Amino acid sequence: MTYHLRRIGVIAFGILVGAILPCSVFAQTPAQVGLQIKPAIVEDNVSLGEVNAYSMTVTNINTVDKTFYLSTKDIKGLDDQGNPIFEKEGEQTGYELSSWLALPVGPIDLKAGETRNIDFTVHVPSKVSPGDHFGAIFISDKPSAPSITGSGVGISVGTIVSLKIAGDIQEGAQMREFSTDKTVYGAANVSFSTKIENLGNVLVRPHGTIVITDMFGKQIASVDANGNLAPVFPGSTRRYSTSWHNDGFAFGRYEAVASFSYGDTNKKTITGTTSFWVLPLKPIAIALGVILALILGMYFSIRMFIRRKLRDMGIAANSTDANFYARKYQRSGSRMIVVTLIVFVVCVLFLAVIFLAFA
Repeated sequence: MTYHLRRIGVIAFGILVGAILPCSVFAQTPAQVGLQIKPAIVEDNVSLGEVNAYSMTVTNINTVDKTFYLSTKDIKGLDDQGNPIFEKEGEQTGYELSSWLALPVGPIDLKAGETRNIDFTVHVPSKVSPGDHFGAIFISDKPSAPSITGSGVGISVGTIVSLKIAGDIQEGAQMREFSTDKTVYGAANVSFSTKIENLGNVLVRPHGTIVITDMFGKQIASVDANGNLAPVFPGSTRRYSTSWHNDGFAFGRYEAVASFSYGDTNKKTITGTTSFWVLPLKPIAIALGVILALILGMYFSIRMFIRRKLRDMGIAANSTDANFYARKYQRSGSRMIVVTLIVFVVCVLFLAVIFLAFA
């Protein structure tokens, strides 16, 4: 039973964290757990020196009575998938909040199916940096604090507490990178990667579009980016992935411009540009094959035409007159063959240079 409860606890906390930190890998996890906590997140705007009271509801949905224990942890950041990274013992995050929490003392006994309100208070210090501060309240079936490494949580489920301290709120971000995973694609199935750094002291939730234009400057697509407003933690960076797929024919060089806006008080915009090639190999191979077949067809057609003319004129194939007329008729056809051959060679060299340089 303990083993299953541990696994269930990890899944439950992932779901709760997903409510405040979108794009979490736990977003698709089933909701059936051994313990339910509401709300998943407590958010508030507070001032220095305030004491605020809050409440959460805990339900034991096991079929047996259980004893649970409360503990807290600070959140020091997010990984690229949006999962929270919890502080280690004695580590200073810069966004501490857990020490401000006053929780009930002692264990909590819950009968099977029982629901209980748990009241707690937050004592905001009189001297603390303004901006966002983050922490989590855990409820565990063990009296010791949960063991947490990186973004992994032990056997606890919990509620996130996010408080914005009034004062010098700074909202700032920059786009550190905007690129594609390849330079040359065989089809219009492109993956974009955008890396955004939060330069402020509050969460930023960048949202925008990626506009794609072809080599003639015509806009052919506009893709929504970070539509679920997954945040970037203060003082850290986060990578967002966006894809574009086009079922129609695509060929040539394309340019993509990413524009993201952010900010609760004053909207600001950051942009980035990248380019890529779409060279559909199958149509290109067919086109080159047609050109090659055309060259060979023209060559053999001219030879057959010359032989037929010589035969109609009664000239022997190895005579001096035959050589004269052969050069005469070949001259006009050779120009067309040379032009077609040059086109073929240029196409092959162009594709070779593109793949050697960028693939």
